[in-house]
Amino acid sequence: MPGKRWLLLATPPSILYLVLVTLYFLAIPLGESPDEPGHLQCIQQVALYHRLPIVEPKPQGEWWKPGVTLSGRMCYHMPLYYVGAGLLQKAISHVTGSPVAVDFPAYNEAFGETGVMFLHPNKQRLLQREEPDVVLGVRIFSVLLGLGIVWATMATAHRLFPQFSMIPLVAGVWVAGWPQFLFLSRAISNDVLATALASITLVVLLQVGKPARYLALAVLSSLAVLTKVTMLFVAGAIMAVWVLEFVRFPLQRRALVRSAAAMLIVWAATATLVHQTPTIRANFWSSARTFSAINERVFQIEYWMEVGRLTLSSGWVRFGWMNVAAPDATAYLWWSTVLGLSLLGFVCWWRSAPPERNLLAMVLLVWFLGAMASYVRINTAVFQPQFRFLQSLLPILSALVAGGLLCIMPQRLRPQVLLCGALIVIAVIINGVIIWGIVMPRYGLSI
Repeated sequence: MPGKRWLLLATPPSILYLVLVTLYFLAIPLGESPDEPGHLQCIQQVALYHRLPIVEPKPQGEWWKPGVTLSGRMCYHMPLYYVGAGLLQKAISHVTGSPVAVDFPAYNEAFGETGVMFLHPNKQRLLQREEPDVVLGVRIFSVLLGLGIVWATMATAHRLFPQFSMIPLVAGVWVAGWPQFLFLSRAISNDVLATALASITLVVLLQVGKPARYLALAVLSSLAVLTKVTMLFVAGAIMAVWVLEFVRFPLQRRALVRSAAAMLIVWAATATLVHQTPTIRANFWSSARTFSAINERVFQIEYWMEVGRLTLSSGWVRFGWMNVAAPDATAYLWWSTVLGLSLLGFVCWWRSAPPERNLLAMVLLVWFLGAMASYVRINTAVFQPQFRFLQSLLPILSALVAGGLLCIMPQRLRPQVLLCGALIVIAVIINGVIIWGIVMPRYGLSI
């Protein structure tokens, strides 16, 4: 797609995303995001001690307080996000003179009852700042990663529907208005970087018939795994697609073999880095052991029904530490709309007979099955029904939703532009209602 047209199409979703994510940034207080205190403590280890974060000494007592145990309980994760964010914190501290260490507000003894982890006396209004500069900088870093996911979603839509110029625009608007995505995109969490890397990998993977891209895919997948072990499914998807292309393109087999050799070299170098670095090696196997266990409840149908219910809810509105939620009925309505339009979009895409339709469908299927298998494996080990582990599906879902919407619209520019405008207005209204009706009352904020 020409640069000027891409810029024109990307502007509305980008503006919508930045406006809405800023509202969530203002509405959600410090530390009130999944595992955010632990993630911040891991980041601070890099900034303060110039080393990889570790889980020693063992967390004891009030683990969320940096003065008790800076290591926190999250530092068993792979370190790429922490290293990048820690270096960013160090640079911000050097420029602004602000301290790197962050003192969280007083712990809320009624956390179990209210769902609010900290007391926030200094943030009683939406526009009041509670966070120091070093935290603000890391949060902006997360926001920009989220913007990259919006663009990757548009690129995915363009790859699937190259003949429909408005579908990338609608796909970008759809994901830019997705409440749970917006909430997580301003959180300090390694999930944001992992999702961004996975989304970019998907865009490159969909460029079928180009053997040279496997070197870039190897690098991207390695970075994703160095962010979260659960991203190993990305490497599995790449290998599966390589096999599919080897069968589909016999004239490219020599080039595919050369690309596979380069890919294996990158993966071998990554594995060597993990093995030769004691901290990374310990973190890798700690995560692997965590997700290799079997939860005794997995053989109960009620367990998986609860996993399904909370997965749908956490893919719609389940903020805070999974405790600020919209009614389940709204989640079911949201997912009925998403899945119904996605199915319609897939049917329309299939009937449009794009080039290499069969192979692209297999790529989408491999990616979907890999992400779902990873998610199911997590929940067979520990009870973690959180859609943030499935955010790598957002580009596909949003692209197919856009295809489904435009499939039932008149194939003229004006109705499609009006549809896009209507979606922007609806996204603003829905997220405004969520923020003012659910989030602000929970945290006791006023305008």
